[in-house]
Amino acid sequence: MSFLTHTLENPLHAKAHSVKLDDGTCLAFLETGVLRVSPARPAQYRVLISCGVHGNETAPMEIVDQLFGEIRSGKLKVGNELLFVIGNPPAANAGQRFVEENLNRLFAAKHLNSSTQEAKRAALLEDCTRRFFQEGDEPRIHYDLHTAIRGSEFEKFAVYPYLHERPWSQTQLGFLERCGVQAILLSNQPAGTYSYFTSHEFGADAFTVELGKVAKFGENNLQNFIEMIEGLRTLIAAQESFSKTADQIRLFEVVEEVIKRSEAFKLHFPTDANNFTAFPKGVLLASDQDYEYRTQRDAERFVFPISNVPPGQRAMLIVAPTNFESLARGER
Repeated sequence: MSFLTHTLENPLHAKAHSVKLDDGTCLAFLETGVLRVSPARPAQYRVLISCGVHGNETAPMEIVDQLFGEIRSGKLKVGNELLFVIGNPPAANAGQRFVEENLNRLFAAKHLNSSTQEAKRAALLEDCTRRFFQEGDEPRIHYDLHTAIRGSEFEKFAVYPYLHERPWSQTQLGFLERCGVQAILLSNQPAGTYSYFTSHEFGADAFTVELGKVAKFGENNLQNFIEMIEGLRTLIAAQESFSKTADQIRLFEVVEEVIKRSEAFKLHFPTDANNFTAFPKGVLLASDQDYEYRTQRDAERFVFPISNVPPGQRAMLIVAPTNFESLARGER
């Protein structure tokens, strides 16, 4: 049985069990949707690959399931410590983004303020992640794989969590570029995302990776993600040295976090407009009772717009092109 099938058939709880492969690799099913893979030889990295944090984002779950199948069959040899996570199985079964609450806003202890089933799941995933990363001192890596609700001017892009005082990893950006990622969004504040949790608490090189647009199970062409799949294969097999830097990837910084203040909130662009659509200065993008956001300079763009969030939550990010030299000089 595949990892994905086993998870969806046991969405709330699966009995823990383990399997040892012929080469000594151990597969330990810890919780529903949580699979630990340990190689027989010493590892270079501890790698968390998560997917399905939003239940309707099916392609990443199918990617992880394919990688598991290759490991299970012996086709893909494991050289690093791995943790595979399918984040929200009940939502995946329902074909919904979430059941009660957005799971990807409940990490970094945000779940302590909620009693929803997603809050309980966030607490469990934090515990599993904590045990995994604290069992060894190898460098830690986390790729949280997603697909977006709407299209994007950059089909594949990644969000780099806020690092506080830590430096950006140029070699990680080089790896993501080779995986087909075209743009990086540099976050400017703490968040409740899974990747921020692992980055901040464990010092992991962590990213939220958007691989395209949402589709139903069975409607994804995994060839569209072959660069990411190949990159993850090299990492799983301990054949990735992280020695190359990016030379084509585009960088963006957050210039405004648009918060929905009331039910009067409106977005002022077409519902089918792509993420990273650029606008000239002065264009009205959002309004509320006593608030409006107009672009402050040419080439500002929006990312992750969603108007039906509860008041008080983020409804959109406004971003603008940047580079590391400008950021270091404090230029805006």
